[in-house]
Amino acid sequence: MEDEKVLLQAGYKKYNGLEVDVYFHPGKCTHAANCLKYLPSTFNMSRKPWILPDAALREDVKRVVANCPSEALAFIEKSLT
Repeated sequence: MEDEKVLLQAGYKKYNGLEVDVYFHPGKCTHAANCLKYLPSTFNMSRKPWILPDAALREDVKRVVANCPSEALAFIEKSLT
């Protein structure tokens, strides 16, 4: 599991969700566009903010973020207790 403080200090921007927060580092992004292709409900460059973690199922968001080839995306799952 990622540490939020480490991600933010490394230059990632946080996008809040109810069940999972998504973090994005524009400098690491190689524009493979897997996020846009496989989960356009969450990742959409034509809106602000372009990442909406709650626009898809938590497991789908985690899967797409985990498969980012450049590691420009990260997530921290929130406990549901």
